[in-house]
Amino acid sequence: MRGKTKAKAAVGTLVLMALALSAGSGQEGRTAARDGDARGGPGRQIQAARGSEANALSRYMDREISRGNLRLALTQSEADGVRVHERYDVFAKGLRVWGAQILRHRLNGEVYLINGELHSVVDIDVAPTVAAGQAEQMARTGLTHPGFKLVGGTELLIYPAADGYHLAFRVAYARFGSRIITFVDAKTAAILFRFEELQTSSAVGTGTGTLGDTKKLSTTFENSIYYAVDQMRPAQITTGDMRHAESGTIYYVTDDDNSWTSDGTVVDGHAYMGWTYDYYFLVHGRKAMDDNNRELGLSVHLGRNYQNAFFDPSSKWMFFGDGNPATNYPYATALDVVAHEFTHGVTDMTSKLIYASESGALNEAFSDIMGASCEFYHQSGGSGYRLAEWWIGEDCSKSFHPMRSISNPASIRAWGGTYPDHYSKRWILPVNEDNDWGGVHLNCTIASHWYFLLASGGTNRTSKIAVNGIGLGKAEKIAYRAWVYYLHPSSNFKGARTASLQAAKDIYGSGSAEYTATARAWSAVGVN
Repeated sequence: MRGKTKAKAAVGTLVLMALALSAGSGQEGRTAARDGDARGGPGRQIQAARGSEANALSRYMDREISRGNLRLALTQSEADGVRVHERYDVFAKGLRVWGAQILRHRLNGEVYLINGELHSVVDIDVAPTVAAGQAEQMARTGLTHPGFKLVGGTELLIYPAADGYHLAFRVAYARFGSRIITFVDAKTAAILFRFEELQTSSAVGTGTGTLGDTKKLSTTFENSIYYAVDQMRPAQITTGDMRHAESGTIYYVTDDDNSWTSDGTVVDGHAYMGWTYDYYFLVHGRKAMDDNNRELGLSVHLGRNYQNAFFDPSSKWMFFGDGNPATNYPYATALDVVAHEFTHGVTDMTSKLIYASESGALNEAFSDIMGASCEFYHQSGGSGYRLAEWWIGEDCSKSFHPMRSISNPASIRAWGGTYPDHYSKRWILPVNEDNDWGGVHLNCTIASHWYFLLASGGTNRTSKIAVNGIGLGKAEKIAYRAWVYYLHPSSNFKGARTASLQAAKDIYGSGSAEYTATARAWSAVGVN
């Protein structure tokens, strides 16, 4: 193969929803466990099934919709057309209440469930005394990298904090590989909260992956050259090359004979994105990230020694570094890593779990859950490269060491401690970059271990509660349904338990063994 490339336009400012836990100085931030989401806030989590309470909430919603206080953000219709899920953003006095959604679910047109976060914003003055420009300057404070630039429109909204509601500006600064969202009090200019928000003709070629295996590739033949562009699947998949830069420019990858042998990272990434599409479609009936076959874009060879992969909600592209060549294979070498980043894209287009504290840990957990499930769907079980097991990212480690373990979280060390397998052992950390935005990568193993117990069964090492597994095929249906249809931006672990029980009830019934196992698995990891 003689590879050729040509420049593709930059895909936009990138947002970091990273796979791996970055180094931090937060060991001292771990404290005794406490209830609730570390973000706090005055909202009340609600869930009402059929009956007088649900009917009253539905009437309340209709009234608030007519007043402009609930505004439709997304309608999700399931493939059979029987169930429809409506997501409404919450507004008060004409301003959006950040992170607040109420969801209304219909079965054959009848409301059967309402859930979300209810807010009652009464006494708040919505006239700012701080100018938007002043808020933007305040939000820039502490962002020392010279590449940060103001992006998007600065939004005046209502921010729900632990001490009540604040009029605030939402300000976004971004550089390549990072997008920092800051909320600045519109009365005092104080920073309230900050977090990292980071989803012709065809031909079939062959390629050699990083680990020496042969893969089939769907490519596009145009102007006497083959492109790493898959037009055989309903969603086009485009694989690009960043040539070890972080400039934002992506180059098309081409080959003159459709035998891709010189760049195993391109082969792995392109093939595995197709496999991920297939898993989501064949198992869950989902058509790409947006469920409408939007193009899927990924780029490999990000930076030099870049030890991570991430999904960018701005451009909807996925980016994969090569890692440290002394210890790592490129991140696109691992199927579960590719599926993990794809899953961040699905979250971005459905539940929009806020990337901080417990909602952020759930965001990471469901990416691990679907990454492992995709691996088991396509690969045989066992221990070794290109085999499926309950680990994350082991195929991109030259020592075959996982980033996280779903089956035994505490077997992997992190930040001078271990990943938690129980809610009582979760890391309580400030929400900032040095502390993993409240431990989103650290605490994700609480929820992913729930999934392992539900699917495979076993006994939690902390609670000693045993769970009879229901099998991966049933567990992945419950997890997908809960995450895509019932979770909302500010969901916490208790909300995930409630959502998954509703999903199990939808599919198998409330008196089923599957429903009982779903509840018991959450209890086993300390979420009741």
